[in-house]
Amino acid sequence: MTATPLLQARGIVKRFPGVVAVDHLDLTVNEGEVMALLGQNGAGKSTVIQILAGVHPYGSYEGEITLQNDRPFRATSVSQAQALGVALVPQEVNVVPDLTVAENMFLNTEPTRFGFIDEASRLAQARRTLAEFDVAVDASATMGTLDLATQQLIAIARALSKKARLLILDEPTAALTDNEAQRLFDRMRVLRGRGVACIFVSHRLAEVFAIADRIVVMRDGRAAGEYPAHAEAKNDVVRAMLGTSGASAMGGHGEGDAAAAGADRGQPVKPDGREASAEASAEASAEIALEVRDLVVHDPDQRRRPPVNGVSLSVAKGEILGLFGLLGAGCGEVAQAIFGAWPGEVEGKVSVDGCEVEIDHPADAIGYGIGLVAQDRRESLVHEHTIADNIVLACLGTVTRRGFLDVPKIRRLATDYMKRLAIRAPSIDTQVGSLSGGNQQKVQVARWLATGARVLLLVDPTRGIDIGARHEINQLWKTLSAEGCALLLISSEAEELVDVCHRVTVLRNGAAVGDLVGDDISEERLLRLAAGV
Repeated sequence: MTATPLLQARGIVKRFPGVVAVDHLDLTVNEGEVMALLGQNGAGKSTVIQILAGVHPYGSYEGEITLQNDRPFRATSVSQAQALGVALVPQEVNVVPDLTVAENMFLNTEPTRFGFIDEASRLAQARRTLAEFDVAVDASATMGTLDLATQQLIAIARALSKKARLLILDEPTAALTDNEAQRLFDRMRVLRGRGVACIFVSHRLAEVFAIADRIVVMRDGRAAGEYPAHAEAKNDVVRAMLGTSGASAMGGHGEGDAAAAGADRGQPVKPDGREASAEASAEASAEIALEVRDLVVHDPDQRRRPPVNGVSLSVAKGEILGLFGLLGAGCGEVAQAIFGAWPGEVEGKVSVDGCEVEIDHPADAIGYGIGLVAQDRRESLVHEHTIADNIVLACLGTVTRRGFLDVPKIRRLATDYMKRLAIRAPSIDTQVGSLSGGNQQKVQVARWLATGARVLLLVDPTRGIDIGARHEINQLWKTLSAEGCALLLISSEAEELVDVCHRVTVLRNGAAVGDLVGDDISEERLLRLAAGV
């Protein structure tokens, strides 16, 4: 059967300051199909779906979008996009937990009578909508009492009640259990049978091949390939996401598959697919600086599966251990839990230099010699204060004298770290907010080194940094490693981990699924493990 286009985008270009997020993209979505949109973090997927959903209004991007029969699609808001038949269900389910299902479904669009909200009509309409989409839930129930999958289904029913012909699902299974995800897929198949098209954005390739009809891969803001959702296309999809072509650098499909299979068993793997010896994996483990056992990180609201479920890892002195996973894998949550910064309940054991410790607050972690270089520099640096102020912020007790700050000591300390880490600025009195991203990250590192930290947790430390500064920062990790520091490097970019790590542990759905060691670390293997293919 010939596919009938529902939406066509031609020549789409979206720029942000200093970045081309979408670069002359052509995209077609057909009636009654589930089209998966794939790509590594930063590929441009989120920007594309936000354009289609009206988050980025017409006029803020170049190119043209048309709906069926070549009708122009020029949404200037999310509500206008919905009125035109395109609805986005974001990754984070946008509900008010203390309101009822019916109240959530008609929030800001309540039916009225004589100028007042018609509660009976709202409840009746909600029941009809839920019944139409086979969502078996009481419309008068409080939304916060329902599981996340049911909330997702209600959000989809709410979107479709607005006569959506194209439904955009952004990472809808990120916080769902396997059973909950299957419930969602069952509803998607029903909708497909009714002619509703769906754009499915996900990092989980196994799910993509289970539900999608067609796959479009994005890389660097462009379409890197289009594939049928058949198992035979998996290797081609992975290579398109990585930007490689032909046989893999590892020597072909079979070799890569063997390597991924060995790593899935939690063993380091060699380039030819054989499992590495236990001796090789233990070479750097003589002096363990940080060890985590059976770490479970619970969702603060207790409504989702634990973001991290039973992860164990160790970092030796002088080692750079990478932690890699796709969106929702739980990597960032691991660092926050270790540092005592996670807002919810945390289970598991943490040992520093071989001694088990209790870390309930960041102050505890600092006391044990652990520092956290945060992903968002705005949250960890005081931009209105000087370089010197920011460097000593976590060690004020060591730079005071008789209850007063020892200014000469602060200046000597700050000057020393400014030279040591090559922080480029006129002086230690320069405001941190005026520095480049790379130099701001160096200030973060200097702060923890000033506390005497010998274990550093690095969460996407080169995010938003230019290529030159990124190289400098990565060289800094190697220098600190050579000096005996233990580094846990969490990055959403596989290439960065390949460049600097001695080992990489891969997480998927909150659990560790394999380790790669030394020369065995490659972008393709990391992505295969993270995606489950």
